[in-house]
Amino acid sequence: MRLIRSLLLLALAACALPATSWKLVLKDGRTLVCDAPPIVIDGSYLFREIDGTDGNLPASEIDLDKTALANKTEAKPRWRETGRTEVRLHPEEPQSASVLTLRDSNFAAEVLRSRTPVLVDFWATWCGPCKRIAPTVDAIAAQYAGRLKVGKIDVDRNAETVDQYRVHGYPTLLLFKDGAVVERIVGGRDEKSLARIIDSHL
Repeated sequence: MRLIRSLLLLALAACALPATSWKLVLKDGRTLVCDAPPIVIDGSYLFREIDGTDGNLPASEIDLDKTALANKTEAKPRWRETGRTEVRLHPEEPQSASVLTLRDSNFAAEVLRSRTPVLVDFWATWCGPCKRIAPTVDAIAAQYAGRLKVGKIDVDRNAETVDQYRVHGYPTLLLFKDGAVVERIVGGRDEKSLARIIDSHL
């Protein structure tokens, strides 16, 4: 009877553990435990950690050799390469090919050195108002294509940029022109009022 009970407990413990996991080794020494190999899009690695947290890192931050070794796979693992296909990490996040994904690592290149004005949406997955304003941000990106760049930055994964611009309330929209902030918009706005603000700087 004790043996059967022990076997049942072991079976239950095994069921509680994830069936598979994938270790993503970063060049800074950290190891992220993911629920599957990442999706690769134009050199960016999209992944989901065991705790359900989604992530997005450029290839330059990943130690591919150590990752392959950690997972006992070939040096160039057959990760899912999707080219330029758009992938939504969060179901509530609107899908738009015209909205950039911004990170600490590409913020200077995409925003500060941009010759085109840039509207940056500081958002969070847990932020209700961020979800409500997302369709407006997408609409602005489509309306001003070619005259304005629009990007979104996840505040939970890009603390350096968030701290640099002292962003505390969400959503916060910052409008950059020639590398400087010319407008700070905190909270929800409708498309017309947001367009009026943008037009005053174009």
